[in-house]
Amino acid sequence: MGLAAKLLRLDRRDRALLFAAARTLAVTLAGLRTIGFNRVGRKASRMAGQNSKPHSWCGPPPKWSVSRPSVDKISWAVRAASRFIPGASNCLVRALATQSLLGHYGYSSELRIGVRKAEESRLAAHAWLENAGEIVIGEFELENYVPLAGPGIERSDSTRSDSTPTGSTA
Repeated sequence: MGLAAKLLRLDRRDRALLFAAARTLAVTLAGLRTIGFNRVGRKASRMAGQNSKPHSWCGPPPKWSVSRPSVDKISWAVRAASRFIPGASNCLVRALATQSLLGHYGYSSELRIGVRKAEESRLAAHAWLENAGEIVIGEFELENYVPLAGPGIERSDSTRSDSTPTGSTA
């Protein structure tokens, strides 16, 4: 079955959500490349704020929209759309786009960024998104990443116990 046939077989709400996810991914990717992470991240986190209301910035929902999509459905749409937009499979792009869509539908979420030591003493980073303590998108090998400190993230001593103390060599 071709891509167009699969798309046409989707429920119209799922199809609309998939197009919204594709649009949000494209805008997020373009924003990261042109205006940078700080401004795009602020916009996404503002949309996903604690006081968000469904459709608060664009008026009432369409008449056919009986209820808002679930967090899992939004995550599905971002994953599916990211396969067809070059560069959108990046974890940061996906997490920020998902955060924007969740905020649009009235869900709050937290962007998390973690680092790990990669080969040749390089750092590797990964971004994921959490909603109500559950990982929404970016659940790839999280046990290998140490979250960076930020709002709402408490750094415990157990986080550093596995790392080499500063000044010593391994």
